[in-house]
Amino acid sequence: MSIAETLATTDLVTEVECILSASDSYVETLTIKPIPAQPWLTELVIKTQLLTAKNPQEKRVKARCCIERAQLVSLGSAINQFIESTGSSSEPQRR
Repeated sequence: MSIAETLATTDLVTEVECILSASDSYVETLTIKPIPAQPWLTELVIKTQLLTAKNPQEKRVKARCCIERAQLVSLGSAINQFIESTGSSSEPQRR
């Protein structure tokens, strides 16, 4: 899994983008940003990009959800708990 993070800030909106997976032909990203019209909600969007497609720059929405900040914090905690409980045993061995 390749991880890259981008933080973009405009006057009122901060957006974070993270690459979830990438290969020579496929990229999957997660974007997290607030919703200006509903400031109590945060939008999570997973997009895919097929680099061998007719238009390789096109990103398609795979999943989208809107959650409150407390659930975003819970999600972060759940991810950290999973990482801690699985340790490095789930990573492929490199030679």
